[in-house]
Amino acid sequence: MILGQGDDGYDAGTLAADLVALMAALGHDWFDVAGHDIGTWTGYALAADHPERVGRLAILEAVIPGLTPSPPFFGPAAVNLKLWQFGFNRLTDLNEELVRGRERLFFGWQFATKAATPDAIPAYAVDVYVDAIAADPRALRASFAYYRALDETIAQNEQRSKTRLTLPVLAVGGALWSGANAAQTMRLAADDVTGVVLDDCGHYPAEEQPARFVEILEDFLVANR
Repeated sequence: MILGQGDDGYDAGTLAADLVALMAALGHDWFDVAGHDIGTWTGYALAADHPERVGRLAILEAVIPGLTPSPPFFGPAAVNLKLWQFGFNRLTDLNEELVRGRERLFFGWQFATKAATPDAIPAYAVDVYVDAIAADPRALRASFAYYRALDETIAQNEQRSKTRLTLPVLAVGGALWSGANAAQTMRLAADDVTGVVLDDCGHYPAEEQPARFVEILEDFLVANR
C-alpha cells in the first residue's frame, strides 16, 4: 500500500484512512498511535476520525494546522526559524528544483538547527533519513505533498476540533523547541492529556533522548491496563 498515493491524497484524513486499512490488513483492529512532527497531523486525524480503532495517542513536538493558532505573517525571527518550511514546502515546483541533489544540505541543516546542539543527532542517523529520501525520485515530491495538502487538512481539523478526543493523550515536547506547547496544543482538542517536557532536548525526542523517551512512552502505553 502506498499511503497518500496521488497528487491530492496527502491530507490528514486520507492518510488516516489509509493507515486504518493497512492495520486491518495486518490483522490489527485496535491499536495505539504515536506520531512526531507532521506525523501528529495523521495521528490526530486517526484518533478523531476512527475513535473505535485507536486506544491511546502519543504525539511528539506537535504543531497541528487547523488546531494550533497560526502565528502572525510577520512574526518574530525565532518563530520564523521554526516554521519557515511551511511556506517553502507548499510551493508547486521550485522547492523540489532547489532541494533535489542537495537533500543532505536541506535536511541536514534542519537536523542540526532544530536539535539541542548541532551534533545531538549522530551523523550516521542523519544519513539514514537523508539516504532514504534521496534514494527514490518520488520521495522528495511526496515529502512536500503533505504541506501542499494543508488547505484540506486545516479544513478537516477545524471540523474535528468540534468534537473533543476522550482517549488518553501523551504530548511530549523538547525543552529547547516546543516545550509545553505540545501539551497546550493537544489540550485544545482532548480532555485527557499528559504533558511531558524533555530537558536538554530539541525537536527530535526519539533521537536526542531515546532512553528517556522510550521509558515515558512505555509507561504511558501500559498505564492502567
